[in-house]
Amino acid sequence: MIAFVLLTTIAASLFHMSSYAQERHQLEELVVIAGKHKHKKMFGTGMRIPCTVASLTAERTGYEIGSIIKSKHLFEIEEICFNITSNKIKGVILGVEIYRIDSLFTKVLPSPILIDIPIGSRQRISVTPNVQTIIEPGEYFVAVQFVDCDEEYKKYSEVEKRKNHLLLPLYLKKSFIRNEMEGKLEKFRFNLGLKIRGIEYR
Repeated sequence: MIAFVLLTTIAASLFHMSSYAQERHQLEELVVIAGKHKHKKMFGTGMRIPCTVASLTAERTGYEIGSIIKSKHLFEIEEICFNITSNKIKGVILGVEIYRIDSLFTKVLPSPILIDIPIGSRQRISVTPNVQTIIEPGEYFVAVQFVDCDEEYKKYSEVEKRKNHLLLPLYLKKSFIRNEMEGKLEKFRFNLGLKIRGIEYR
């Protein structure tokens, strides 16, 4: 179980998925869809909550937090964007996953999108899927997970780890926290404010 303290900070602890860092998949055959289409943005944000953040640390394994998006038509995902308030951990790697919200919580991507996060404040992160990704109409959970970091950080004391963390802004709109390793899913009243850009086909 992951614990949350809502004062000025909400902790959402995530950790290591070394197998993800080793996976690489070849590009699949390009799919071309005929008919009307337009470029569109999908938002899973809600209202920004001042001084409230999610703190990602390398202390728990397999936890994901993100945003829910809904698509009414076929949609090709070209870009996924989110913000980082600050990062004080060396060598951070985050993973982005996309799940279709159904009885099985089905993965959309063949492997997570891995991102190297530098030390710094107020970063805007923008990533593209590893393969052409077209989703069907429905509801999806776009999740972020703490995958890995510098070995030196893992040797820090608990006090040092609390001072050195990665913070992401939180938004007031329902989402999930998911234990990927155990398949457990918990409802969460906040989300990471992810934005999706792409092409909508009609």
